Amino acid sequence: MTDDNKTLDKIVSVLISERKRDYRNRIIFRIIFFLFFISILFLIPLAKDINFSQPHIAVIEINGLIASETQSSAENIIPLLKQASDNENSSVIIIKVNSGGGSATQSKIIYDEIIKLKEESTKEIISIIEDVGASGGYYIAMAADEIYASQTSIVGSIGVRLDSYDVRSFFDKLGIKSRTIYSGKNKLILDPFHELSSEQYSHLKKLTDQIHNQFIVDLKKSRANKLTPDASVYSGLFYTGSEALSLGLVDGLSSLYDLKSNRYANLPIQKYNRDNDVIQQILKSTFYYFTESNIN
Repeated sequence: MTDDNKTLDKIVSVLISERKRDYRNRIIFRIIFFLFFISILFLIPLAKDINFSQPHIAVIEINGLIASETQSSAENIIPLLKQASDNENSSVIIIKVNSGGGSATQSKIIYDEIIKLKEESTKEIISIIEDVGASGGYYIAMAADEIYASQTSIVGSIGVRLDSYDVRSFFDKLGIKSRTIYSGKNKLILDPFHELSSEQYSHLKKLTDQIHNQFIVDLKKSRANKLTPDASVYSGLFYTGSEALSLGLVDGLSSLYDLKSNRYANLPIQKYNRDNDVIQQILKSTFYYFTESNIN
C-alpha cells in the first residue's frame, strides 16, 4: 500500500469516527431533550394541583372573540366555572373579561350558567373588565355579583349586529357572476351576490331586535336598581369605565390586583384557563424536531 493510500485511509477513518461521534451525541441530546420535555408535561399539572389545594382566588379569563371554536366558547368556559365553584379552596371566583363580544348565543349560554351557579352556591362571583368588556363580553360580565372596570376600560355596547355585504357591482366589473342553485326563495337571504329585499330586511331586523330585547331583559334583571334611567344605555353605545360607573353598568373602579390586596388578604391568584395553545406549539415543535431528517 502506498503512502498516499495510507493517508487516504487515515482521513476516511477519522471522518467515520467523527460521524459516529456526532451521531451518538445527537442521539444522546435528543434523549435528554425528550426526557426534559416529558418532565415539564408532568410538572405543569402537578403545579396546578398544588395551587388548587391551597386557598386562592380563582380567575377565569374571557379573552378575545366569544365563539364556538375559540378559547372563550361556552364549551371551554363552563367547565372552568364549575371547577372553580366546586373547589372548596377557591375563596372567590373572578371572571376577567377582555373581549369585544362575538356570538350572542355563546355569551348567553355562559351568562345563564353563571346565574345558575350563583343559585347553587354562596361563593362570590366578581367580573373585572380590563381593556374591553363590550357586547357579548359585557353580557357575560353582568351575570356576576359585582362588576369592576378601570377608568379607561371600554364598557357597554348593549346591542346586536348582523353583517352582510353586497358585492355585485364589484364582481360585475370583473365579469364574475353567481350561479348558485337553491330551493326556498329566502335561502340566499345573506348571500353577497343577491339583493336583500325589504321583506327579508324586515325579517332580519326582527331577529336582531328579539336578541337585543333579551339582552336588555337580562341586563335589567342582573343590574336591578343599579342602572340609571337613561335609554342610551340600550342603544349600542359604549363608554369608559368612569362613564359606565355613573350609568350603573359597573359597581366600581378597580383592578384584579387592587381587589387582591384590599379585599382578599393577598391570596394567591390561580388562573383556571389552560394555555393549550402554548402546549400544542411545544408538541408540534418537538414532533418536528424528532422527525426531521437531518442526519446525513
